[in-house]
Amino acid sequence: MGVEKKYHHENLKQELIEAGIAIIGEEGERQLSLRKVAARCNVSQAAPYTHFQSKEDLIGGIQNYITDQFLTILHASQEGVEPYSDEAIFRLGEAYMQFFIEHPYYFRFMFQTPYMKIHISLEQSDDNFPPYEILRKLVLGNLERRKVPKESILHMLINIWATVQGITMLATQENVLYEGNWKEEVGNILRNQ
Repeated sequence: MGVEKKYHHENLKQELIEAGIAIIGEEGERQLSLRKVAARCNVSQAAPYTHFQSKEDLIGGIQNYITDQFLTILHASQEGVEPYSDEAIFRLGEAYMQFFIEHPYYFRFMFQTPYMKIHISLEQSDDNFPPYEILRKLVLGNLERRKVPKESILHMLINIWATVQGITMLATQENVLYEGNWKEEVGNILRNQ
């Protein structure tokens, strides 16, 4: 008679999601399976099915989990800041980058898999990645406030987002070493645009 393995997980769903993110970050999405997630969480192979019906369902859960956390951080960066101000953009850029420096696998999942959509446009898109929508609205409001010519606005939006996204990508790469402070770097670059 075998020994029954007991485990206690207060938030198994979150643990499964975090394990899925780690597996994708370390081994790639093709290697993700509910069986591997269960093994990493030290639970039975059936345990993930109480929260996720399939690998695709787990991936959707991962996407929602990361997006919700990211939105919370971005909204918090705007507390006590004048709307559409330069300072609001600097803080958003710093929060954006800091979030992914603290969670590099999140960045790899969100931007190196095909699960989110970003429409770079002056117009709102209902299926746009919600954190990008926050950035888009903030930048457009700032540029309109500064009376930037309409024909330059899209170019400047792309430039600001590419700056934040590019520095974040560099900062989350294990093979890119930098002795400075990435948070200060993104702030300095945004201030000089």
